[in-house]
Amino acid sequence: MLTLRRSMTLLTSLLLGIASMVCAQDGTAKDRELESGEHDMVLLLPDGPVHLQIQVADAGKSLQMLRQDYMQRLAVSLDVDQDGKVSRKETTKHPLFVSGRRFEGNKFLDKLRTQKDYSSDELSMAVERAAGQLVSFRQNNSLTDQDMSVFKILDENESGLIERAEMRTAAARLAKRDLDFDQCITFDEFLSTAPTAMMNNVVSLANTEPPGSVHSEMLRDASEPILAQRLVRRYDTDRDALLSAKELGWSEDRFAALDSDRNQLLSVQELLGIANAKPDLVLAIDLSTGGQKAMHVIGGRLAAEVENANSEAVKLRSAGMSLTVSYRQRDPLKEAEQNAREAFNAIDVDANGYLDRDEIVEHQRFERYLFDAMDSDDDNRVFAEEMQSYVKAYSEPASTSCQVTLFDTGNGYFQMLDQNADGRISIRELRSTEDHLLSSGDEKQIINPSRMTKSFRIEIQRGGVSLFGRVDRPAAEVPTAVLRSPLGPIWFTRMDRNGDGDLIWDEFLGPRETFHRLDVDQDGLVSAAEAESYKK
Repeated sequence: MLTLRRSMTLLTSLLLGIASMVCAQDGTAKDRELESGEHDMVLLLPDGPVHLQIQVADAGKSLQMLRQDYMQRLAVSLDVDQDGKVSRKETTKHPLFVSGRRFEGNKFLDKLRTQKDYSSDELSMAVERAAGQLVSFRQNNSLTDQDMSVFKILDENESGLIERAEMRTAAARLAKRDLDFDQCITFDEFLSTAPTAMMNNVVSLANTEPPGSVHSEMLRDASEPILAQRLVRRYDTDRDALLSAKELGWSEDRFAALDSDRNQLLSVQELLGIANAKPDLVLAIDLSTGGQKAMHVIGGRLAAEVENANSEAVKLRSAGMSLTVSYRQRDPLKEAEQNAREAFNAIDVDANGYLDRDEIVEHQRFERYLFDAMDSDDDNRVFAEEMQSYVKAYSEPASTSCQVTLFDTGNGYFQMLDQNADGRISIRELRSTEDHLLSSGDEKQIINPSRMTKSFRIEIQRGGVSLFGRVDRPAAEVPTAVLRSPLGPIWFTRMDRNGDGDLIWDEFLGPRETFHRLDVDQDGLVSAAEAESYKK
């Protein structure tokens, strides 16, 4: 009884150590994030910085709380002998620790290895090595050139301008780009080498990051220690190491919130307070909703300038910028498991249902340490179930992280036409093409690229990792398609084959008179709202 009580006390101490370490990872400035899930970031736009705050939750729990819960479960699962400690031996085959054993058998290195039990800091480092930081920022600039493909379709006479006559006939030219005949035009269909096969329906930019994508320079964590220096380096046009309201492109009220000495200039020390200042835009995202009502605007100075907001995207247009913030549902466990299945089938050349040492000869990573780690029963064979179990344990921590990817979309011609920001131009949007173009034109009803504001898109999704090729950074540079959240009653979503939220006659499976009865506004499209009202 005493031994058991002592073990429980030691285990409790270990868990408390993990919890306190996770809470203190980002310093006292981040304490409020533990329960609120607030993540502040600064977008360094050409005309001035924009402060965004995203409140990320999963069924009411912040990412910090999810990571803390996972750390506690991990410590309990690793403590096989229940002595309140995690020994080196107890982590022998766990995926988070096995990569460090790839050089076992080397007598010299074995002597250097410590045999001490794992500390809470070491356990946390192992998790962070696999899952990454709670929020990671990346940037993709490849879409800038691709957006010019859309402009070339709109600029029929190649004058370098989109003129009134071209606006009238733009819809017909755009419709010809529907290469897969699904009654929707996705971004990749504007490219000269558009793929013939499409997965599901809606284009997601975040899942297309080419290998050349880099950590974001324009989108930074607001608590970054050197953010103030970055701001001065980027916006200090007169090189006096101080920033004025004009240089930042801020209003007097926005500027005064940080100008503590009231000298009309911000020093590096004053700029450090940007993380605690009132954000320009506050969004809330719940990762557990499966895309239904996942995102909504909470507030902020620019909240009134939001043009369009739905459960998956918020479109903001203000002086000097056009910004779309979107959420894409993602299941990192399913992605990793699918990735593992494909790798298993590729390596299992004799298709006997397991991998042996002869089959992994050409796979160095397997030879070094993965084969032995996955071979849980040490029978010199790795079955699919063993691989899947290993991959699941390795990728589980990724569910506690979030990826924020910034896309420079050039002048945003595609976004101009994609009014609901779902990644494609639907029939309903195609019919309004002329109106959308006119609203973006000048007083002469002409769109001049040199006078257009820059367009950016931020996509938010769960993190993801994989042992067999990065599932979050595939090689393809063309956006792949993912299924959008369903709209309307079940019968409606089953008929809506392209998932654009409207039924055309070709998709409708009932009689013609029923279609016309459902189409209340007689526009040739049955919307999800019309389908819902019919159900009632």
